[in-house]
Amino acid sequence: MIVSRRRLFSPEPFRLCSPCPPEYRLHRYAAGARWTAVALLCLAASAGAACHDSSSTSPTPTTTTTTVPATGAAVTLAPTLLTFPLQTTGDPSPPQTSTLTNSGTEDLVISSVVAGGNFVEMDNCITTLPPGAACTISVVFVPLVLGSTGGVTITDNASTSPQTLTLSGPVVIAPSDNLSPLSLTFPNQRVGTTSSSQVVTLSSPINGLSAPLMITSITTEGDFVITSNSCGSSLVAGTSCAIAVAFTPTAPGTRTGLLAVFDNARNPQRGVTLTGVGQ
Repeated sequence: MIVSRRRLFSPEPFRLCSPCPPEYRLHRYAAGARWTAVALLCLAASAGAACHDSSSTSPTPTTTTTTVPATGAAVTLAPTLLTFPLQTTGDPSPPQTSTLTNSGTEDLVISSVVAGGNFVEMDNCITTLPPGAACTISVVFVPLVLGSTGGVTITDNASTSPQTLTLSGPVVIAPSDNLSPLSLTFPNQRVGTTSSSQVVTLSSPINGLSAPLMITSITTEGDFVITSNSCGSSLVAGTSCAIAVAFTPTAPGTRTGLLAVFDNARNPQRGVTLTGVGQ
């Protein structure tokens, strides 16, 4: 708080008393433990004992300032903003942290620390934080729906309560995949020979702001082989690719297998069943 100190003068010509002589005394006015509009006055010890100077022609008051340190609990957050990288719905991000410090002169009593939006927080902030003490707020971005902003709200006994740690991060919807058809049946095939190929289409439907479909691998099981594959390592939402499969029986009778696709789809269609008869 900034308070003023004004040296008083008599109506007659005078010189300002600076500093106050011993016969002057300093008076301070306060209300309880808190400073109000406090004036520091240089007063004469007895009536008529002002510092006069008949050579002075016009009185001129001077003003100085005094800083009174703030008291009470105070909160400092560093940083005050956490920005997360692009995140897919349903996938938790690596944690980011902010430090909460009691920068005041009294105990900070923390009532609650609550995260909102697509964010989850964990902290080691005790209920009462002494002056100068600090604790850590750790935040994870877990977008379950679209929405890229949120915050952590801290409620306490500081005059600035509640304080907010601002959070943000872009969100995309987890990709999905679609295999068509979900089964292939091959005609009878002589053992040790290879049939004509049949095609399976892998597509990634558009679902709002969908992330690319990242393909880890495409494999076959049993007496079946992939003869061509146009999918590559990723598939942009709204596009498709083709996988050609052929039947090469190693023994007579009914043979079964699977075309398996491994990708980052949230609810993937993992494979296509394959059937053929060897002769």
